[in-house]
Amino acid sequence: MDLRIAGVGTRLGGRWVVDGVDATPPPGALTGLLGPNGAGKSTLLRLVAGLLPPEAGAVLVDGVPVHDVPRRERARRIALLEQESSSTVPLTVREVVALGRIPYRSLWGTDGDDGAVDRALAVADAAHLADRPWSALSGGERQRVHIARALAQEPELLLLDEPTNHLDVSAQLSLLGFVRDLGRTTVAALHDLNLAAAHCAHVLVLSEGRLVAAGDPREVLTADLVRDVYGVEAVVLTHPGTGRPVIAFGAAPAGTPLDRTPVTEGAR
Repeated sequence: MDLRIAGVGTRLGGRWVVDGVDATPPPGALTGLLGPNGAGKSTLLRLVAGLLPPEAGAVLVDGVPVHDVPRRERARRIALLEQESSSTVPLTVREVVALGRIPYRSLWGTDGDDGAVDRALAVADAAHLADRPWSALSGGERQRVHIARALAQEPELLLLDEPTNHLDVSAQLSLLGFVRDLGRTTVAALHDLNLAAAHCAHVLVLSEGRLVAAGDPREVLTADLVRDVYGVEAVVLTHPGTGRPVIAFGAAPAGTPLDRTPVTEGAR
């Protein structure tokens, strides 16, 4: 799916929480949406999903304003995984994942539901949880099931709000690795700059609702940007194996030589 965010803005409580954001995430790739708390990341995702009407600009999907797409079609084509809220619904994991199939259902059901649910559970490494009660899951297990529910929707555009919450380091790497390799247009709000640097083809950086940088993380994630946006000192190194940025927080002692190995051609 081609996604164009064209000068989008909206206010909450009289304040512009998203202010004139203009961006084009690359189709079929993982884009990281970065910025400190309160920067407007969650609100922007809700605007892109069509859940909030913009007061300025428009979100275009394949050239069509998202609010002009019929609601049922929009629910099939766009999946938004919001930050988890606590719930004690009396459902099994399989039943929770099957909720992702609701946009496809009629009075007679849909023949592809079982297969889509099975595939989503497998991709999210949650198949072994299928028969367990939702209420019995840990935070990390619930996050995997939420991912599976979004994938069961079989969307063209996947929007993820802090998808690595509650996951350990291994699970975070695994999750972003398979999201990256899905080959569908994905925008994920992330707090961890190093995860974004390692896995994202493109990053958008918000500060106080405005887009302050966009592009390849190897060009965008600089020490100056980290200082200006997050208010902390950092040293940006280059991973010797991948050529990707590695951000070490805290200023380097004066005179410390920094390894800034050039990014090699073809590095991921």
